[in-house]
Amino acid sequence: MGIIGIVGYGSMADMMVQKWLEAGVLSARQLMIHTRREAERLKQLTQHHQDIKRCSIDQLAASCDLIFICVPPLAVLDVLDQLNQTKASTHIVSVAAAVTLDKLEKHTDQPVSRYIPTLTSAVGTGVSLVAHSEKVGKKEQEHLHRLLSAFSIVREIGEDRIDAASNLTSSSPGFIAAIFEEMAKAAERNSRLSLDEAYEFLTYALLGTGQVLVERGLTFAETVDRVATKGGITGEGAAVIKQQAPAMFDDLFTQTLNKYEHLKAQVDKTDKHH
Repeated sequence: MGIIGIVGYGSMADMMVQKWLEAGVLSARQLMIHTRREAERLKQLTQHHQDIKRCSIDQLAASCDLIFICVPPLAVLDVLDQLNQTKASTHIVSVAAAVTLDKLEKHTDQPVSRYIPTLTSAVGTGVSLVAHSEKVGKKEQEHLHRLLSAFSIVREIGEDRIDAASNLTSSSPGFIAAIFEEMAKAAERNSRLSLDEAYEFLTYALLGTGQVLVERGLTFAETVDRVATKGGITGEGAAVIKQQAPAMFDDLFTQTLNKYEHLKAQVDKTDKHH
């Protein structure tokens, strides 16, 4: 698998590293990490895995076959500019939203890919979205896909669809949590259930629904049909959702896709090569 470099060590970088080590996909001595901030999670990691090398960005650039840039969107291009000592074959992967392949390619001659992670990979599931520049060969693609497969399903997607897809993979755990937070509060307001009881009941219902969908291969509509008997209570509730939810979800996509465009404009502003 060669030497893997990580620039920036936030929660997503930590999730990736922990999963690779747990699965035995990488050994600690194959990992090099450069970060400007002294994160507690990195201290704990290096205490448990002393062979992980913390290093300067130049050392990382000179040694690694694959580099993940795990910094916020507005810092990505600056990091790319600093990675000017890389080997010709080094594959660079950006984990940030809204920094397009086109932008990345203006700042490096290396093969570049984008990877959109998801929180659910912390429990070994979820979809990892990837998009590759034309310079990324089959071998590099397979290497990256193999690494990400250690904790997720990997799906390659065209960049023109990546923002909407990110809503459904990367952002949706937050959206789902927000929706069910409101459902739990409604249960508390409209019944004698406590909020804690509502959280518990909904959490296990969510877990079970996900398993049924995956293991039985059901669609959402089929699941509604299985639970809702004709003229019954579930059907009554599902009808309310069908009537009121489309407008909410249309707004959600409008707002989030606008936010991506706003972020891309901010990246443009900070881009010295623009």
